[in-house]
Amino acid sequence: MWEVNQICCIIFLLWISVIDLRSRQIPVCMLAFLNLLAIVWQLYQLSGSKGDLRMLLGGTGVGAVFLLVSRMTGEGVGYGDSWLILILGIYLGMWKLLEVLAGTCLLLAVTSVICLTVKRMSRRCTLPFVPFLAAGYLLSGCIF
Repeated sequence: MWEVNQICCIIFLLWISVIDLRSRQIPVCMLAFLNLLAIVWQLYQLSGSKGDLRMLLGGTGVGAVFLLVSRMTGEGVGYGDSWLILILGIYLGMWKLLEVLAGTCLLLAVTSVICLTVKRMSRRCTLPFVPFLAAGYLLSGCIF
């Protein structure tokens, strides 16, 4: 059965996906709010027996690596996308985040190959990342 926190997470990811598709920007205030929610959630988890500090730190580390990649590539992966990965790392922990990112990369690769094959885009085109992140979240089994 789905848990309330998982349903809230996918709702937020879908909402941000729509924003990313429309404007190619994620509002900083929304990211700050979600960051706060993820931290509060993990503090709640750590106060009980469900939390694992090592997984939290690992997920945060993966998100920090993506922020570093954003900086080094001149936003090849946008800062908002990387910040969202950091938030998911805080919320999910390292291994679940890596599952989500694997699904995301798989979906992005398949979509890119299809678009390049049917000549719908060139190599210089970019795709919004958050919709694929939401689909990767669903694909990874975080909901189903």
